[in-house]
Amino acid sequence: MAPRTVSRVVNDEGGYSQATRQRILDAIEELGYRPNLLARGLITRRSGTVGLVVRNLADPLVLALAASAQDSFREQGRSMFFASSDDDADRQGAVLQSLWSHAVEGMIVIPVRDSSPQLADYSRRGLPIVAVGSLVEARNATGVMFDLDAGFRLAVRHLLDTGRRSIGMIGSVSSSYALCPGEEDKDGTFGAGAGSQMVRVQPTVEGGAAGLEQLLELKPDLDAILACNDLVAIGAVGAARARGRRVPEDIGVIGCNDIEPAGFVTPSLTTIRLDAGLFAAAVAAALQGLIDEPGEQRDPVVLPVELVVRDSA
Repeated sequence: MAPRTVSRVVNDEGGYSQATRQRILDAIEELGYRPNLLARGLITRRSGTVGLVVRNLADPLVLALAASAQDSFREQGRSMFFASSDDDADRQGAVLQSLWSHAVEGMIVIPVRDSSPQLADYSRRGLPIVAVGSLVEARNATGVMFDLDAGFRLAVRHLLDTGRRSIGMIGSVSSSYALCPGEEDKDGTFGAGAGSQMVRVQPTVEGGAAGLEQLLELKPDLDAILACNDLVAIGAVGAARARGRRVPEDIGVIGCNDIEPAGFVTPSLTTIRLDAGLFAAAVAAALQGLIDEPGEQRDPVVLPVELVVRDSA
């Protein structure tokens, strides 16, 4: 049997009789042949795999997004490689190179801060990339993000409407994003609330506690906290109570993400809800669009958010 005929049968390319196809399939089964999907993918870039690269694995939202994304790609008939950059640009570069060498059809990346040029390099090679919460100005790339501007404005408005006037904002050192962007003054204060101020910490429970301590040193009259995620908010609540500040009576606290524990901690956490299922579907659709129409530069997808009011504010 000619090798080219065998190849056409293995790759389902047609151009052979049913009898020939059956003889080759019988021989494949008898010999226990397994096609080299990696080698095939390196040639065709159709490996049936995609990559998901995140900054870290400490945030419960990341794990929820990964699980939902995996379900979405499974429906497309694709497998997903999952890796962490540990919030390090060099590590992210090594992960991207590894996934590229494994012929993934596309990548979803929650990028390290200021790493858009790194992503653009791979998109220019022809690799479709969906950046989460970030813009990549290149062909074969797009972004998917939540409308955090609207979410944080809803949160600030809620705090002001409930009588808060000295608002502290705890951002992440991993992100250049400013809560209530466009309103940060040179001295770090915000026009959204009288006397509001921002500090940046690690996006963890411990970071939230440290952020609360920093803000109280800067503004002893602090009466509200807006946190970059729910873990930071939970840490801020604990630190405030350890200082003898009641939540929400003395300090109102609002988080972001609406992770599962947010509704079970005491007091239950008021937060900006980011829908993991909606996100995963949007990411999968955006990546599929780039794969189907290579070379395109698509407008970013901006997803809606909502403020979930509970007991902490």
